Amino acid sequence: ESGEAFAFDISYRPVPLKTHVVACGFAGTNRYMFDKNLDKHVPQLLRRFSSGRPAIVFCHSKKDTMQLAEELTKSYSNFSRLDTSALMNFSYKASTASLQGCLRKGIAYHHAGLDADDRKLVEEAFSSGNIACLCATSTLAMGVNLPSHLVIIKGTSAYR
Repeated sequence: ESGEAFAFDISYRPVPLKTHVVACGFAGTNRYMFDKNLDKHVPQLLRRFSSGRPAIVFCHSKKDTMQLAEELTKSYSNFSRLDTSALMNFSYKASTASLQGCLRKGIAYHHAGLDADDRKLVEEAFSSGNIACLCATSTLAMGVNLPSHLVIIKGTSAYR
């Protein structure tokens, strides 16, 4: 029946999950500024928990995915497992300079505002193991199955 909801606990997963909750300071009175400052914690969390394997960071907006990806190209590098020639090949196929620059560094972003070919390109690059970190909105979670060692949910508040 269409009105039914199903709950699945971790016993349905083929791979066991570990959950870590990391506090990133005190929100104070300005929640917006707190959420904006979460970006600076992401590189440290990636180094701490990713074990050098692919990670996805879920952000609340298209703009947040792009800003975080740009920041990670400067503050997080994990090239030990990445194929630089494949990264260059993926970057040449991207339609925007921003995405091209991120892909060359093994970082990418994914959101509904991307061209369909770019979304497919990013998904292919990530699933082939050529992206160290993918910054995405929740649209990625809708019907896309990508192999990720680590998932970070950046923030628990959204501003619309």
